Amino acid sequence: MTTDAERSMLLDLVNSRIVWPDRVQDDLGTDAAASAWVIAHGGEGTAAEVDDARAVRPVLVDFLRGERGLDDLAPWTGAVARHPVFDVDGVTWRDEIDPARYVGARAMLEWASLQGPDGSRIRPCAASDCQHFLIDTSRANSRKWHSMETCGNRAKARRHYARTRQA
Repeated sequence: MTTDAERSMLLDLVNSRIVWPDRVQDDLGTDAAASAWVIAHGGEGTAAEVDDARAVRPVLVDFLRGERGLDDLAPWTGAVARHPVFDVDGVTWRDEIDPARYVGARAMLEWASLQGPDGSRIRPCAASDCQHFLIDTSRANSRKWHSMETCGNRAKARRHYARTRQA
């Protein structure tokens, strides 16, 4: 399972575009930046990989927010073929990924690894004014905020303010 401490292509991808009131932060905004992002996440930085990252990102964001179904991800789920490789130690699995769908297919493989009996480990931040996603590594799978320092503290401060106003 992927943790926040590990490099997460899926998490970095869905958090790569944040709209602020005065600006847009987009890690895939220019071709050079997008190519560098793909390379930093294990790709070669080709134009096809950049196009794929830009195409899959909004679909994944909507899917993780519950606004799209798994069928919308079919172009990327169908881009992976998993084959067994047998040796004296047993079996290992090798993934063959369509190079034109590399980023989306890798993100889908990571998403699949984050699903468990207690639900998905990747989810949107619970703060209503936040666009970030998080990977919950807590034992109870109950983490709510992408950052305790920002979203968590704001939520706790709002609850405290509401309690003191009622008193």
